[in-house]
Amino acid sequence: MIDTSGLFATDAAYDRRERDWRFEDTAIPQGHLPIHAGAPVKRLIALGCAVTLSFSAFCGFVMIDMGKRDYERARTEAVNLVATISADVARKMELIDLSLRAVQDGLKLPDLDRISPAILNLVLFDHSATAPDMGSILVLDRNGSVKFEARSLIPRPDNFAQADFFTHHRNIGGDGLFIGAPFRSKRGTWLVGISRRVDDSSGNFDGVIVAGLQLSYFYDLFKVVSIAPGDKLTVFRDDGIVLMRWPFDASFVGRDLSGIQLFTQYKKYRANSYELNFATDNVRRIAAYHQAGDKPLIVTFGRSVETIYAEGRARAWIIGSVVIALCIFNMGLVIFLARSLNRRAIAEQKLAVMATTDSLTGLCNRRRFDEILDYECRRAQRDSRSVALLLIDVDNFKQYNDQFGHQTGDAVLMAIARCIEVGTRRPADIAARYGGEEFAVLLPGLAIKDAFDLAERIRKSVAALSPDITGLDVTPTVSIGVAAGTPVDGLSPEFLVMAADKALYRAKASGRNCTVRAAFAGVGRTLAA
Repeated sequence: MIDTSGLFATDAAYDRRERDWRFEDTAIPQGHLPIHAGAPVKRLIALGCAVTLSFSAFCGFVMIDMGKRDYERARTEAVNLVATISADVARKMELIDLSLRAVQDGLKLPDLDRISPAILNLVLFDHSATAPDMGSILVLDRNGSVKFEARSLIPRPDNFAQADFFTHHRNIGGDGLFIGAPFRSKRGTWLVGISRRVDDSSGNFDGVIVAGLQLSYFYDLFKVVSIAPGDKLTVFRDDGIVLMRWPFDASFVGRDLSGIQLFTQYKKYRANSYELNFATDNVRRIAAYHQAGDKPLIVTFGRSVETIYAEGRARAWIIGSVVIALCIFNMGLVIFLARSLNRRAIAEQKLAVMATTDSLTGLCNRRRFDEILDYECRRAQRDSRSVALLLIDVDNFKQYNDQFGHQTGDAVLMAIARCIEVGTRRPADIAARYGGEEFAVLLPGLAIKDAFDLAERIRKSVAALSPDITGLDVTPTVSIGVAAGTPVDGLSPEFLVMAADKALYRAKASGRNCTVRAAFAGVGRTLAA
């Protein structure tokens, strides 16, 4: 019993050319060459043209593939960029939100009106975030007037009843975070109001807590990003209001772009990328966007498709020029060397046929068969499919030779080889002379039952040979051993041969002129002969 819990390791050196050469070898009959020595020049020139065109096509394919890679790399970079920036924006919003929550909790403390202004300011705003781009945190009463201010013990005499963040919280219940539209302060600074609602003990509207974030935060965040001409980096609210556009364009700040395709995509996916013509300038770009955490902000980046392909086009012109020059040189060389190369090709082909073909039967020889067996087992392992092997032995062949002579024995071998060739009609099937009177048939993709049926057809066709073909009064017979299995890691092709050989031994021990198969035993992919 032979454990095949791992036949063969994959080998990248066996490629498709190896398989095509194998079929070419097995398809050439003994003594026949497909190229005639008398007219090689035109054929070689035609081959040179085909190679040149193929090379040009391949280079074209490579350049197209390079363009696709450039496109995919640009898309990946855009996705990574918006993901990184949105993460930074999300952290900033979360920091501000924590400050607003702290003030919200502080307002719930009892007896706030009895605490001195200095202590009250510490209680409410001690945990407030501070940064160069942060404005002051304000607590507004139910009328929109400033009630408390983080940076002053005496609140400023301002009223924000008309501000969008105030009207939003006054009209909508709940204490969720709201990010207002950009607005200019009295000092001319662009700000965004980030706010939460304040309710009284009865759940009624009692004011708003608002923190001002300068748009310079987004400006400073974006200006360190290296972008190509035509690229656009933008931060939107989730309702389409623009907070910042880079390269900076003040006309876009506060602009409503809710009608663009982005917001159709945003309803389905919180992060995605796609290609479109931008409505603002009709430039085709790869657009990538990402929501800033769970906050109602979207970071988008548009990379110009023209910019992506510009460098590739310049590279394509250089490569194309070199390829054309090489093709011209190649064709000149092919024409110049046509006759000598043709003679060499014919000689090499003769040697190849001689090296891989059995001279008597015209089948593969043992060396070539071993190479194909190794290749097919590796291939079967990669594809997780079965491979079958027949070992065929001529019964009592020594007696034929002793009784009728070697010439008659050779005629018997050739007749049996023809029976095997007729029985193996699939392009992938390989028949070989394995030894003196022993043949082997490799059947990629066949399970044990199908291989056994094919072996029986071969055995019966040999038994049906007429004396006119063999030159004998007695019809020769063969014994066949069949093994099949799915190669797995760890063992070599010899184990498949060993299993078929043991099955052949059983066939001969069972009286000859019969077929015996090896079978799987157990779950471990084990061949039993």
